[in-house]
Amino acid sequence: MTTLPSLRFRQISAAFVALFIASFATAQTPLDPPVKPTVSGKFVGNGKNAAIKFVTVEEHEEFSGKEAITLIFTEKDPATAKKPSFDAMFGKLGSALILNVHHDGGIFGCQVAHSAHQKQGFSSLGVIKMVEFKIAGGNVSGHVSTGKELDAFGEKWEVDLTFAAPLPAKLRNAPAAAPKPVASEPVEPAKNSPKRAAGPLIAARKLALPKDATDVEFKATVNQIQFTSARPAEAVAKEFSANLKQQGWKDSAGSLMGKTNAILRREQGEAKLTIMIQPAGAGSVVKIFTEGLDYSGSDAAMPPASKKAPDASAADIEAQAQKALQDALKNLPKGF
Repeated sequence: MTTLPSLRFRQISAAFVALFIASFATAQTPLDPPVKPTVSGKFVGNGKNAAIKFVTVEEHEEFSGKEAITLIFTEKDPATAKKPSFDAMFGKLGSALILNVHHDGGIFGCQVAHSAHQKQGFSSLGVIKMVEFKIAGGNVSGHVSTGKELDAFGEKWEVDLTFAAPLPAKLRNAPAAAPKPVASEPVEPAKNSPKRAAGPLIAARKLALPKDATDVEFKATVNQIQFTSARPAEAVAKEFSANLKQQGWKDSAGSLMGKTNAILRREQGEAKLTIMIQPAGAGSVVKIFTEGLDYSGSDAAMPPASKKAPDASAADIEAQAQKALQDALKNLPKGF
């Protein structure tokens, strides 16, 4: 007959054995030497191939409950950049492609900044895919492709790149998660526990834009919103920030407020906004790069003052915004 103390001793011993095996398995998972960053293939914009020579990996916060990284492909060496993804987005590293990628290879963010495009820095998702992807031994490698030439508001682009790079030091040195110990006794599954339903996406058309927003464009295919205002950037930024706060949006790292330019970053749940406000003529132009918004609806639902401006005007505004943004970035404080 097994006594109670004997049974308890065996349970405790089994627990120690499980912990020992788990820690041993974790300790015996060596890192591979950091690979030399390499990238080959093509990144074509309007028929011109960019000479992509560098690939960099940045940390990225979890997205949709899954671990993620950011891959930055650039023409110029990002070694001296404090934040390569930021510099790449605004043309400081030549033509660039910026991808937010889950650890399973799923792409949930894509910024295209090709020097041959008149409208640089647009977002595009849906067609670009990871044909191959692997994170192992502290390194990442893969093959990303659009499969064909794409069109984004008149800008032609195509990607077919094969790459390898080391993970950032913080990710390489992070301890691997120990295997969960097997329960010594079967656990009865919980009864009547309904699955947690994902909440509805935030409607892009319900964002509380400034009261004088005109020429509003909802670009569903690239997850962007653009509008103009007759007021200066500082006034627009102040009102827009207050409106978003009332809607539950919270500040996130990377915002910059100035008298003539502003970059606002906001988040709510899994939705994210990067808002760029730049001078344009006597007023300002606002571009909103979004993640996790619902763009369903029609232009007919927009107020009359928000109808899309003619293509020529939109192109002029885009060019002015890009030039103003580049000028503003030259004066950013170090480390931003």
